[in-house]
Amino acid sequence: MVSPTTMAAVRASGAVPKAEYLLAVEGVRKEFPGVVALDDVSFRLKRGTVHALMGENGAGKSTLMKILAGIYTPDKGEVKFKGVDIRLKSPLDALENGIAMIHQELNLMPFMTVAENIWIRREPLTRFGFVDHGEMNRKTANLFKRLNIALDPQAEVRDLSIANRQMVEIAKAVSYESDVLIMDEPTSALTEREVAHLFTIIRDLRSQGIGIVYITHKMNELFEIADEFSVFHDGKYIGTHASTDVTHDDIIKMMVGREITQMFPKEEVPIGDVVLSVKDLCLKDVFHDVSFDVRLAKSSAWQVLSAPVVRMWRKHCSA
Repeated sequence: MVSPTTMAAVRASGAVPKAEYLLAVEGVRKEFPGVVALDDVSFRLKRGTVHALMGENGAGKSTLMKILAGIYTPDKGEVKFKGVDIRLKSPLDALENGIAMIHQELNLMPFMTVAENIWIRREPLTRFGFVDHGEMNRKTANLFKRLNIALDPQAEVRDLSIANRQMVEIAKAVSYESDVLIMDEPTSALTEREVAHLFTIIRDLRSQGIGIVYITHKMNELFEIADEFSVFHDGKYIGTHASTDVTHDDIIKMMVGREITQMFPKEEVPIGDVVLSVKDLCLKDVFHDVSFDVRLAKSSAWQVLSAPVVRMWRKHCSA
């Protein structure tokens, strides 16, 4: 087992071990009181690839990534980074090993500048021991140029949009010279244009040899940005495939454990007598000539309507 300090020194020297996989997880198990979050899970990330994690809520994706980010410690199993066994005890351990995670809930200080957020705890100092803001802003500008991010290093984070805060988080992770970036639902609050910019940055990072783990629920993103994907279901590893080798239906079957045709199985429901009949119902400027029957023991489509609409229908039907 190699300590984070030793691994950091090895990385700094450039004498990194050669391994088929940049990151490898074998037989990991994690339990919480009354819940097995991960059960004998495996995962492998290649250098210079985008690897998407897919699965329903509670499948274990975020738990595994929090283990790789040093937030959780596995109860069993091993994690290898560039072929070397590592044990991560904190997020700082992960960063020192070259693994950075960009959380869905952004972790930035709103009343600090962009540059101050990126270099927090690593600020360049003057010869008198004070923070060298000029050098810090220059380093930030160079980082943004590398990533094609158009932001002012001296802007306060509270004045930025969600999309631009996401860019700051990415820049911060890259500033650690990380070999692995973990992105948890990075497009959840982004517009289509902002997503396109994010994907441009991801492709550029991939071309630099960085391995990217991409957690998403959006199927279209998998096919657009991911090279490979792994599926988890109820805390278990289901399988890994190239994104070019599968269809939407294949992925859904792996995620839910059944054929897509079985997602909404038809049920035989007995149709009873009419208990409410509405004919040619009108409400000025809202609807007109609406007719329907409600039968005994039959579900009403009102269940899917919004609460205000339901209240409106009930009011006029009762009248």
